[in-house]
Amino acid sequence: MSGDELTVSGGGMTAVAVDELFADAARLGTAEAVIVDWNARAGVIRRGIGALDLHEPAAGWRDPTSPTWFLQLADVGLDQAADRARALYRSLLEAAERYGATERMIDGLWRLGAALAAPWIGASLLSPAVMAGGLLVGGGQWAGSAVWRGLGWGPTPLASWLAEHRDLLSDPAFVRLVRLAADHADELAAGALHAPVPAPVIAMLGAGVGAPESASALLGLAGVAGLFGSRVLVDGPVRVARSDGPAVSRVEPPNGLGELAERVPPPDRNEPQLRVERYGDAGDPRFIVYIGGTVEPVVVSGAEPFDHTSNAHGVADDSWVDALRPAGADTGAGERAARQAMTAAGVRPGDPLLLVGYSAGGIVAAKLAADPGLGAVGVVNLGGPVASAPTREGVGLLSFEHEEDLVPATGGAGHPADERVTVTRSVLDPGSSYDALLPAHELARYRETAALADESDEARLARFRELVAEVTGDAPGERTDWIATRDVSLSTGER
Repeated sequence: MSGDELTVSGGGMTAVAVDELFADAARLGTAEAVIVDWNARAGVIRRGIGALDLHEPAAGWRDPTSPTWFLQLADVGLDQAADRARALYRSLLEAAERYGATERMIDGLWRLGAALAAPWIGASLLSPAVMAGGLLVGGGQWAGSAVWRGLGWGPTPLASWLAEHRDLLSDPAFVRLVRLAADHADELAAGALHAPVPAPVIAMLGAGVGAPESASALLGLAGVAGLFGSRVLVDGPVRVARSDGPAVSRVEPPNGLGELAERVPPPDRNEPQLRVERYGDAGDPRFIVYIGGTVEPVVVSGAEPFDHTSNAHGVADDSWVDALRPAGADTGAGERAARQAMTAAGVRPGDPLLLVGYSAGGIVAAKLAADPGLGAVGVVNLGGPVASAPTREGVGLLSFEHEEDLVPATGGAGHPADERVTVTRSVLDPGSSYDALLPAHELARYRETAALADESDEARLARFRELVAEVTGDAPGERTDWIATRDVSLSTGER
């Protein structure tokens, strides 16, 4: 059920638990410190009475007029209160550790099941004949939908199936299955081709093949197809231009994570995809860069660079396989556009830089943060598939990922990193119907989740809020908006 409950994991901690548990633990830790302080003050008073030799009249041990007795009573009571607060604090943290251990065990079982089942699924359901048939029947949804409609055949079978089963795409179990499948594409392919390789060997080789390697292999196939005239997943040069004129716009600093999310450009056509905010003076410039998500959900490149072609190149660029491809091995158009906008806005190597991205913009933000040539200090990802994205030591990555959102799952399960903190939340009500194909992926819902994180006392979230204030200095800055376009050529074609 949707609600305000956040689950926080990662960031170098093995504990995984709902936000309320961490908040209660933080309150208990604070309470213990306050009680210890009170006890210390009572001790100062008690020692002061002794030092001043202030002897009170003789009184019985139950005499309510004896101040010394009440000081001793307070001392015992405060000691007990401090002990109980400390014990509860440790118990809550232990519960978080057990929660995390259970989650890791369940995740390990899912991974094991996926690794064992992938070759069988590939052999049974993804044989070359079945795959070819699937491409003929459903492939029009991606690259040939215009041809399909031009023949007067109406919606493609894949489009019709998605319309009838859209609830499946937002099912948390299905989302988890997709996350695992993204890391086992090689085992699926080996099974589909009936490769004579023992399952343990496939599993061992598959450990080094995840979503980035799968994306790189897909681009390699697209490159071969390009020799025969295909324009699928063929990228091209990009350029950026100011959309708000030459005048500099004054902007108030964002107050927390919620306001960061509010400033990310929405994925609207003919609107800026990038925003740069500059804070500090000329001698100490600091920047926040906001990167929007996918605008055109297509794989045949056009003038809009924020499309699935850019996304595929952005994911593949994280793989060692990408460097082996003889052609087409380049960063995605979205990343190249962001770099151009940053340079034009005055970002220099080493300048403190906070990156915020939504959906595919999260991929770009994570890639830029991992570049040692830039002075990135942190990343905030809203629904982007960044689990496999590289991280850089000392540069934190805060990733918001909804339980019912399929998009983050397409990045695979990834690998653990001390710098990555993941915040999850359920945002859909079971049994309810939604107009959007992927309602849990909507930017508005991620903005709500980021705003909830501002209300949390959890230490890792508090650190990111402090980072926002450090970058802005709590003083107004300057804002520029940028529109990126891809140069359409014979290789990309024009739609």
